[in-house]
Amino acid sequence: MTGSPIPLWHIEQLNDPFIVKTVGGLALELEDGRRISLPFIKTLPPNSPLFQEAISRGIEITPDGEVFGVIWLDRYCGTDPYYWRRVRVNLSDLAAGLYPEGIDDSRIHSDVISVIQERFQIDTAHPTRSHDSLHFSVWDHVRMRAIRREFASSVSDADR
Repeated sequence: MTGSPIPLWHIEQLNDPFIVKTVGGLALELEDGRRISLPFIKTLPPNSPLFQEAISRGIEITPDGEVFGVIWLDRYCGTDPYYWRRVRVNLSDLAAGLYPEGIDDSRIHSDVISVIQERFQIDTAHPTRSHDSLHFSVWDHVRMRAIRREFASSVSDADR
């Protein structure tokens, strides 16, 4: 027998979420009129269903300026006890994975952007079954963590 005999849920939530009214090329416009840009990102992914899904339940802005959304994550494997899993995702990392051309080259070294384009970009031209259902795959989740490490290695503490 694999997995749990009773399907389990793992649901992460946003703390004090703000509703996104529209997504512009440069920033998210909130219902309260504020425009929020994402750290390390100069242009948001154009027409991305995955990005839209991640912000559909609102966004959380942390005190240090990071912006989070939530997205469904597919099961890791048949032995994963969680059948349904919704996780917080850093929207800068997601935007970089979906649209590396939008990474702010004044903050992130061009070599790092090239690495992200070559190794970590999510292939939206050939969506997986997960992407068709607006879910993340485990590999997408791994890519987002790798992008975060690349950002951290490229930015000095003074630039954060």
